[in-house]
Amino acid sequence: MMIKQSPAQIFKSDLRGISKSDAFLNLATFNFGTYQDDSRKPFGTLEVLNEGILAPLQKISRLIDADTEVILLPLFGGIVYKDNLGTEDFIRIEQIKHISVKKGMSFELSNPYKLENVSYLEIWFSPKILNSKENSASFEFSFSERNKMNLLFYFSNTMGFIGIYDGRKEGSYTLKNNLNGVFVFVINGAFEIENRLLQEKDGLSLNDIETVEWEALSENAILLLLEVPM
Repeated sequence: MMIKQSPAQIFKSDLRGISKSDAFLNLATFNFGTYQDDSRKPFGTLEVLNEGILAPLQKISRLIDADTEVILLPLFGGIVYKDNLGTEDFIRIEQIKHISVKKGMSFELSNPYKLENVSYLEIWFSPKILNSKENSASFEFSFSERNKMNLLFYFSNTMGFIGIYDGRKEGSYTLKNNLNGVFVFVINGAFEIENRLLQEKDGLSLNDIETVEWEALSENAILLLLEVPM
């Protein structure tokens, strides 16, 4: 019996682009800043998937040069968000922040803790449908239900889900729009996804697929799944 495999690309964690200073470490799954590689081009509308690590009491700034939908997802600790429009917010574990950013807008992320690093995912999408104005909102989710995917966000035919799994538990996701693609990112642990082994901070893009199936290979394995227009 032949196993059908959809067109896919694995993005190994140890090949991410690295930029660092005493204050900040940035690990880029796709091309970002000075990190440019032909094999790391955006996947559909998914432009940026960075893991950021901020040292205690440090901050970084972003100036956005095109209309962008930004998702911030804390992984450890919490971060303070502040933008040039006067919006300020604290985002913690089991929360996300979604910002519709207009060209020329800037924002700052800071670590409020005196002794602990904080880490988070910074995800950018190029919008298919532009929002008429800047806006931002925070949303909560919960890991209290295991072995299922929780909706993180939904906008412009773009969806994000997250789930925590016990070892050897299986899961699947059926695309809402078959013209979209799927990008999965392992936040913690290891998974077998569509007959491919992914370990912590690995990513996998999938095209021409209707349903994605996976099995967790470790306890407390956390999976992020993004359905994106192509």
